[in-house]
Amino acid sequence: MMRKPPTLTHWGLGLLWCLSASINSVHAENLNLPETVNLQQLVQILKEKSPRFAAERSRVDIAQADRVAAEALPNPRVTYGRYDHVSGKNTFFEGNQQQQTQVDIPVLIAGQRPVRREAAERSVTAAEAQVENAYAELLKNSWHSFVKLLSAQQKLAALEHSETELDRLKKIVTGRAESGAASRYDVMRMTIESADLHARIEQVRADTIDIAGGIGTMLSLPGWKPKAEGLLQPLGVNVDLAALKTEAETVNPAINAARRQEDRATAIIEKTKRERWPTPVISFGNAWTNHPDGMVTFGQISVEIPLFDRGQGAIAKAEAEKRTTTYERQALSSAIQAELERAAALLVKNRENLGRFEEDVAGHLPELKQMAEDAYLFSKSNLLELLDATRAQNELAIRKLELTEAVVLAEIDTLAAAGLLDSDALAGISKQR
Repeated sequence: MMRKPPTLTHWGLGLLWCLSASINSVHAENLNLPETVNLQQLVQILKEKSPRFAAERSRVDIAQADRVAAEALPNPRVTYGRYDHVSGKNTFFEGNQQQQTQVDIPVLIAGQRPVRREAAERSVTAAEAQVENAYAELLKNSWHSFVKLLSAQQKLAALEHSETELDRLKKIVTGRAESGAASRYDVMRMTIESADLHARIEQVRADTIDIAGGIGTMLSLPGWKPKAEGLLQPLGVNVDLAALKTEAETVNPAINAARRQEDRATAIIEKTKRERWPTPVISFGNAWTNHPDGMVTFGQISVEIPLFDRGQGAIAKAEAEKRTTTYERQALSSAIQAELERAAALLVKNRENLGRFEEDVAGHLPELKQMAEDAYLFSKSNLLELLDATRAQNELAIRKLELTEAVVLAEIDTLAAAGLLDSDALAGISKQR
C-alpha cells in the first residue's frame, strides 16, 4: 500500500508547532530566566516574573478603586424646561412662553461617606490577604515541584551510574564467555538487563522533563523548563503540634484571608444600615417669561419617605453574608488544624521509615555489591545472583531517594499548614545548611 504524501495541513501543523516552540523559547529568554535554579531563585522568580502571581496582585487594584468611589460625593443635577402656549386662553402666564432652570443637590446627612470609606478599606485589606494566601499556595506548590524535580534528577543520576556499573559487569561477563567460563545465556541476560535499565532511565528522564515543564506551567512561564540545583535532604522541621496549631491560628494566610473577609462583611452591614437612610435633595432655580418679560426664583427640598422599603432586604442579605463568612472561617480553621495533624503525623512516620532504612539497609549496600561481584568472579555464584544483587542495589538507592522525598514533602505540608512556609523560613533553612 502506497503511503499518502504529506498534505498542506500536515505541513501547516508542523510549521505551527515549530513556531510555537520557538515563541515559547524566545519568551523564556526575554524574561532572562535561568536554566538552573535553586529554591531561593525559584521563589524570587515567582515574586517578580510570574504572570500568574501578577494577576493575583491585580485584585488589590480593583479593591483600591472602590476606595476612590467611596470618597466621591453624589453629583448635582441640572434641569431645563420650557412651556409654550399653543391653543386656548393663556391661563398659566401672560407671556407666550415660559422657561425654567433647576439645580438639584443631594445632601448626605446620615454619615454615609465614613462607612463607605471604612467598607472600602476593609475590602482592600481583604484583597491583600487574598493575594498573600494565593502567594502562599503558589509557594507551597513551587516547593513541592522543586523537591520532586530535585528527586527526579537524583534518581536519573543514580540510574545512569547504575548503567555505567552494569556496562562494566557486562564486559566482565562477555570476557568470561569468550574464555569459556560463562555461557551465551549469561551474555544475552546481561544485554536484556542493560536494555531494561536503559528504558527505565528514559522513563525517569521523561518524568524529569514533565516536572520541569510543570513549573513553567504553574508560574505561567511558557518555554521554561528549569533544572533544580541543590541536594535533596530533610529540612529539619520541629514537630511540636501544639505550637504549630497556635502558629496556624495566628499566621496562616488562609485563616487571615477568611478573617479579613469577615471584617469586610461587618463593615458592609454598617454601610448598608447607613445607606437605608433617605438622601434629601435641595433644589433651587428660576423661571422667566417673554413678551412680557418676567422672572421668579424658587427653592425646595425633597426627601424619600421610607414607608415600605426601609432597606430591610439589603440589611438581611449583608447579615447573611456575614454569617456565611464566619462559618467559612470556622470551617477553614478546623480543616487547617486537621491538615496540620495529618501532615505532622505523616512527617513523623516518614522520618521513622527513613531512619530505619538508613540504619538497616543503606549501610550494607556497598558490601552486598562487592560480595556478589567477587562471588561471581570466583565462580561461587551464578549470573542471576549477581544481577539480583545489582538490581537490589539500584532499587534500594532509588528507595532511599523516595523516602527522603516523602519526608521533605511532609515537612513542606507541615510548614504550609502552620503558615510558616515563607521567605523567612526559607532563609532560616538555608542558614542551617
